[in-house]
Amino acid sequence: MKEGSVVANLAVDLGLDVPALRARKMRLDVIANQKYVDVNKDTGELYIVEKIDREHLCISKTTCFLKMDATIENPVRMFNIELEILDINDNAPHFRRDTMHLDISESTAAGERFALTNAVDPDIGTNSIKSYYLSESEHFGIEIHTGRDGSKFTDLVLKKSLDRELQPLHDLILTATDGGVPTRSGTARIIVRVLDTNDNSPQFDQENYSINITENLPVGSLVVKMNATDLDEGSNSELVYAYSLYTSEKAQDTFSLNSKTGEIRVKEMVNYEDFKIYDMEIMARDRGADSLSGQCKLTILVTDMNDNHPEISIKSFQSPVKENIAVDTVISVISISDQDSGDNGIVDLSIQTNLPFMLRKSSDNYYELVVSERLDREKVPEYEITFTVTDRGSPPLSDNETMTLELLDVNDNVPKFPQSFYTIRVMENNAPGALLSSLTAYDPDLHENQYLVYFILEKEIANTSMSMLFSINPENGNLYGLKTFDYEIEKEFLFHIEARDSGVPPLSSNVTVHIIIVDQNDNTPVIVSPWRAHGSLVEEKIPRSTDKGSLVSKVIAIDTDSVLNSRITYQFLQVTDATLFSLDQYNGEIRTMRMFSYRDPRHQRMVVVAKDNGEPALSATVTIKLSTVETAVKTHSDFTEVPLGYDIFSDLNLYLVIGLGSVSFLLLITILVTIVIKCQKPKTSKAAPPCRNSVISERNSTIADSTLVSNDAYWYSLFLAETRKGKLVVRQPAPKGSRYIVSSLPRSTGLTETSDSAASTLQLLDVNDNVPKFPQSFYTIRVMENNAPGALLSSLTAYDPDLHENQYLVYFILEKEIANTSMSMLFSINPENGNLYGLKTFDYEIEKEFLFHIEARDSGVPPLSSNVTVHIIIVDQNDNSPVIVSPWRAHGSVVEEKIPRSTDKGSLVSKVIAIDTDSVLNSRITYQFLQVTDATLFSLDQYNGEIRTMRMFSYRDPLHQRMVVVAKDNGEPALSATVTIKLSTVETAVKTHSDLTEVPLGYDIFSDLNLYLVIGLGSVSFLLLITILVTIVIKCQKPKTSKAAPPCRNSVISERNSTIADSTLVSNDAYWYSLFLAETRKGKLVVRQPAPKGSRYIVSSLPRSTGLTETSDSAASTLQYPK
Repeated sequence: MKEGSVVANLAVDLGLDVPALRARKMRLDVIANQKYVDVNKDTGELYIVEKIDREHLCISKTTCFLKMDATIENPVRMFNIELEILDINDNAPHFRRDTMHLDISESTAAGERFALTNAVDPDIGTNSIKSYYLSESEHFGIEIHTGRDGSKFTDLVLKKSLDRELQPLHDLILTATDGGVPTRSGTARIIVRVLDTNDNSPQFDQENYSINITENLPVGSLVVKMNATDLDEGSNSELVYAYSLYTSEKAQDTFSLNSKTGEIRVKEMVNYEDFKIYDMEIMARDRGADSLSGQCKLTILVTDMNDNHPEISIKSFQSPVKENIAVDTVISVISISDQDSGDNGIVDLSIQTNLPFMLRKSSDNYYELVVSERLDREKVPEYEITFTVTDRGSPPLSDNETMTLELLDVNDNVPKFPQSFYTIRVMENNAPGALLSSLTAYDPDLHENQYLVYFILEKEIANTSMSMLFSINPENGNLYGLKTFDYEIEKEFLFHIEARDSGVPPLSSNVTVHIIIVDQNDNTPVIVSPWRAHGSLVEEKIPRSTDKGSLVSKVIAIDTDSVLNSRITYQFLQVTDATLFSLDQYNGEIRTMRMFSYRDPRHQRMVVVAKDNGEPALSATVTIKLSTVETAVKTHSDFTEVPLGYDIFSDLNLYLVIGLGSVSFLLLITILVTIVIKCQKPKTSKAAPPCRNSVISERNSTIADSTLVSNDAYWYSLFLAETRKGKLVVRQPAPKGSRYIVSSLPRSTGLTETSDSAASTLQLLDVNDNVPKFPQSFYTIRVMENNAPGALLSSLTAYDPDLHENQYLVYFILEKEIANTSMSMLFSINPENGNLYGLKTFDYEIEKEFLFHIEARDSGVPPLSSNVTVHIIIVDQNDNSPVIVSPWRAHGSVVEEKIPRSTDKGSLVSKVIAIDTDSVLNSRITYQFLQVTDATLFSLDQYNGEIRTMRMFSYRDPLHQRMVVVAKDNGEPALSATVTIKLSTVETAVKTHSDLTEVPLGYDIFSDLNLYLVIGLGSVSFLLLITILVTIVIKCQKPKTSKAAPPCRNSVISERNSTIADSTLVSNDAYWYSLFLAETRKGKLVVRQPAPKGSRYIVSSLPRSTGLTETSDSAASTLQYPK
C-alpha cells in the first residue's frame, strides 16, 4: 500500500471516543520493528507511514504479522494490536548465476543429464516459481523436478549427439516463471562448449601437386609449402609432415621437408641435366592419442634456365676530360661476353638515356663510348655512367659497372651581372670616397676562371676621365665616388663597368651604370631683376601722381636647384609703409595699393626677400629705394606729342663697335703673318749633297767589324751586329714585309772595291702585333636636329699596318644604354667601312648629345682591337616658337590692363616676357609693336619688353588702347608669338599746380654698354701693339753661325776625344749607341735611355759632307748630366 493509506480505525474498533483521543494522548508503539504505521489522534485512523516489504520483514515465512501496542492515558489503558502482512507478486524469479558454463565431450551419448542452478523467488505460495523453459535447441532439453518444500529445479538433458566440427559452441537461454498475476520471470544463459575428440584425419588441399622449378635454384629456396588441414583442435590438429616410403632417396637428398611447416626447400643444387622430374609422396599425421594420417603426391619438374651472367670489361676510360671536348670524341672502349649459348648468349650493352653520350659498336663484342652533345661543367660537373650488359635469355641476366667521368673547367662563361642597367642615385655634396653601390657579377666557372676583376671602362666627359670621378674595388665591385658632386654642374653620369675573369683567354662583360645626382637645396636664389651691383641698392623713381594699382617694379629671382627646390616666392621683409605697396608672392610685381598723399615721405624703402621651396628654405634679398617725382599738370590745350628721344643703340655705340672690329681684324692678320714667316724653311745649298751614315772606330779602320752598311742611318737602330757571337740582333720592331741585305765583311780590312762579302736576304713575316689605330682619339660629330633617319653622319676609319687578314678591320658600336635605350637603337655603323648612320630623328630639346665608343677589331688570331670615343652633338634648329609667359593669359585670350589717365610720361604700363626652348642663339627674343592704337602714346623696349608712356594722356585719346606685341626669336627663319593687350584708362583727381614740381628724367649717355665697348677696344689695341713689337724683335735677331759651319747635322763627341762620323756617336764604348740618336733631318739629339749621372758629352755640329776629315770644322757644345 502507498504511504498515507488508512488500514483501520482504532477508535471505532476499540470503542474509544474519537474527540477525546488527543486529550488522552493516544500513542502507538511498534514492537521490535521499524515504525511502518501510526495513528491519527484526531480521527483514530491507523495509516501507513512507510512502505512495507513483506519479504524484508518475514524472510522465508509463510505468514507475516506486524505487532504494536496502543496506549492512552486518563485512565491509562494499553491495547495489543497485530497487523497481518499479506504477500503480493512483487518479486520476479532470478538465478544465482546469470551465466552457466558446461563442457560436454562430443562423444557423450544422448540422454545424458546435467544439473543446472535453480531459480529463486522471495514471494510465497502461488507467487513463487511455478515452471522453467529452455530456448529452442535440437540437441538439448530440460527436465523439471519438485522438492519436498514445493520448490522447483531442473536438469539439462542431451537429446542428440554433439559434433564439435559442426558446432563447437551452444548458447542456450533458461527462463523461470512464477504463478503470480501478472506473471513474472527471470532468465539465465547456458553456454555449452563441445570438447574435441580425434575423429578427423588430416586432408591435403589437392591429391596431386605439380611444381615447375628452374635449374640452379639456390640452396634453401622454397619449392612449395604443403598444406594439410585437420578439423580437430588442440593436439588432435597438430600435424607432422614426412616423406612416405615410396619417395626415392635422390628426391629426399635433393629436397628437404620441414616436418612442422610442410615447406619443401632445395637441399642440393638442382641440375636440369641430372634429373628433369622428381616424384614424391608426402604424408601428414596428427598428434592425437589415436593418430590419423593423410597423404598426397608431388611432382617437381626442372626447367632449364639462363644461368650464366654476361660479363663486361672496361678496356679504357679517359677521365677527367675538359668540358669543351669535341663531339664524337671517344671516351672509353668496352668489351662484353656471355658463356651461354643461343638467345641466352646474345648480349646487349646500354647506358642511361639522359646522358650526352652514346655507344657505338666498333667490332664484335666491342663498343666505343663517344660524346654525343656538347658538355657543360657548370650544369653537370661530373657524370656517373653506368654500363649495363643484358642477355636475351628468359629471364634475361644483366651486369653493370659504373664509372665516374669528371669534367675539367674551361673559361667558357662570361661573367654576368644581375642587372643589365644600374641606376644609382647619389645625393649631391656627398663625402669623397663614400660607397655608392656594390655591383657584383657571377661567373659559374671554377678557380682562376671564376676570379673576377672589376674596372671602369675609360670615358671622358669635358676632358675629365671617369677614373678621376669614380673608383671601383677590383675584387668585390664596390663603387666609390672620388669627389663631391654638384647637381648644378653635373646632373648625371653614364659609363660602363666591366667584370673580367682571370681565365685564358679572359672573358668579360660590362654593365651600364647611370649615376643620377640628386639635388639638395644648396643654392640661394639670385636676384636678376631689378639689376644691381653687388650689395648696392636699387633706385627707382615713380611720379607722385601714380594711381592705385600701378606697377612700381618687378622682382625676378632664379634658383639653379631642381624644379621643386627652385620654386620662388616673394614677400616684403621691410617696407616703409605697408599700406602703400603690395607684392605678388608668385610673380614679384610691386604695385601701389593707393595714391600717394602729402603725408607720405618722398623716399620709400622696401626690402624684398625671394625664398625658395627647399628644406630648409634659402633666400636672397633686394633693397629698393623708391623716390617720388613731382610733375606739373598741364592744361588740355598745352598737351603736345613729345616722343622719347632715346635709342639704346646710339651713334657712339656704333663707332665703338666699328673700331673694336677693325683692331681685332688687324691683330688676326699680324698673327697669321708671323706664323707664316716662322714656318718657312731655309733653302739648302746645292753643294751639300745628302750624307749617308757610317761608323768609324778609334783604330781608324774604314768599316767597323761586321757592321751593317745601308742607305739609311735609321737602320742602325733596327739591327746590331754582335760579331763575337756571330748574331744579328733586332733592336726594335722592323716594318712589316721589309727585306734587308746583310753583308758580312772580314775583320782585318776596311771596305774596298775588292772586298768580299757574304750576303743573305732577311725576309720578315707579318704577325698580328699592331692594334688598329684611328686618326683621332676623340671624334666630335655635329648633327643637325630633325635629321632624316638613316642619314650618314660621319665615316670613322681606322688603320692597321699589318698585312692580309691581320689588316682586315670590322667596326661595331660598343653597347651602351641611355635611359633604357641602347646605342644600337640610335646609331648604326657599317662593319666594313666605318660609316656611321643615325637611325632616328633627333630633337635638340630632348637629346643634346651622345657619348659612346666605336671599336675596330682586326681578323687576326688572336684579334686585336681599339676603340675611339664618339661625341655626337645635336645642333639646334629654330623649330620652337617663343612662348609668352608674362603677362599671363588664357590660350588665345586678350590681356586687360588698367592705367590712370593722369599717368606721367615714361611710366611703366606693362612688361612682356617670352621664353624660347631653342639654343642660346635661336632663343634671343626681341619685341616690337605689331599693332598699336596710338603709336605716339606708347614705346616698347625691343630687348626687355617694357611698355612705357611716351607722353601724358590728353582728352583726345580714347579710353581704350589696343596693342599687339610680337616676340620674335633670332633664328633663321625667325619664329614669333604675339600677345594682345587691351589697356583701359581710369580717371583720377588732378592736384593743384603748387603741389607738383617738374623733375627731369636723368639719362646717362655713358651707359654700361658703352663702357664695355671702350674696355674691349682698348684691350685689343694693346694686344695688337705687343704682337707687332714681338714680331719686329724676332725678325731683327741674327743667328750666330760658325764660319765653316754650313747647315749640318748633330753628333756627339765623348770626353775622350773620339772622332765623329756624320751625325753618328763615335766612342770607345759601343753601349753609347743606345744612349743617343741624332735625328739630323729634324735637328734633334734624342736620348734613348737614361744616361749615367755626372757624365759629360760634347755635341758637335758637322757639315753635310761625305765623312769626317782632319780639317772638318764643327760647332761643339757640352751636354752635362747632373750628378
